Amino acid sequence: MDEEEKTQLSAADRIGVTYGIKLSYAAVEKSTAENKRDILYSLTCFGCMFDDSFAKDPDPVVTKHKCLQAPEPTKLDLYELAYTVVTLPELPTETAFELRKMWYFLFAYVLLGEAPHDPLIYDELCTLLHTEAVFKEVLAARYSVYIPATTEEMRAIGTPQHLIDWYAPYLSYCTERDEKGVTRETAECKRLLALGRFEDALLRSERLLSAFPDDLQIALSNVAARVSLSGVTDAKSRTALLQETLSIVDDYLCVASDQYFRYYRGLVLLGLMDTVGARAEFTLCLQNDPSFEPAMLMLRGLEKYEK
Repeated sequence: MDEEEKTQLSAADRIGVTYGIKLSYAAVEKSTAENKRDILYSLTCFGCMFDDSFAKDPDPVVTKHKCLQAPEPTKLDLYELAYTVVTLPELPTETAFELRKMWYFLFAYVLLGEAPHDPLIYDELCTLLHTEAVFKEVLAARYSVYIPATTEEMRAIGTPQHLIDWYAPYLSYCTERDEKGVTRETAECKRLLALGRFEDALLRSERLLSAFPDDLQIALSNVAARVSLSGVTDAKSRTALLQETLSIVDDYLCVASDQYFRYYRGLVLLGLMDTVGARAEFTLCLQNDPSFEPAMLMLRGLEKYEK
């Protein structure tokens, strides 16, 4: 990874690498591994691929084991390092599982770093990390938004085949649909919205919408995130966000029959202080579906407000 690639890493990417390596340091210390000094040194070298502070300001565990002093420890190659860390002996179950989740992310950097490919260790790591339990936790982690949404997208930007193969099973997991036709990743957007994590929901839905523009469930999640976020931004940002959201809603109203697109159009107009337009949208919702409760509630609220 050259200097330009390092600077292109987002802050969230760097936090993910830092967290994963710090977690690994602590796990090595807790484990009964015999070559702790070698593993810690190798982790530090891996961290320096992204930030030289791993060596300039070493972790206390690294200092304790004198990893940066002579004689120089044995440096594990990156494939061996990944496998060694995720199979550390005698760890608490929770710690071991958190390691597997984080090394699913970190191993992608190993592949991007063009380490010599070891098919045996690669297959072992696939067995350990390509499981539904790991994928579930990976999907819920904030760092997963930096995984491209499709293998086609990765091929288009020249992603190495080994990395495409690494991500492909996870992406298949994410696009599996429930009985309502909602993909797992769209369901994750809805979960973030329910938790009030509107920026995270917007970031994830933007990524998905770019890859799957015809998926109405993703589009609704994106609009919902935008409308929700507009309530916690300053006035200037709110107006710009709502105007952009209105354009998106209008694009989907041409092809969608879902009442929620028109309902959200009403909310957007309300946010833009167009109460007349908002009332018209909520009224039309009820004309199309007299039992559509969200529109009923908004009309009642407008009546109280206008009295």
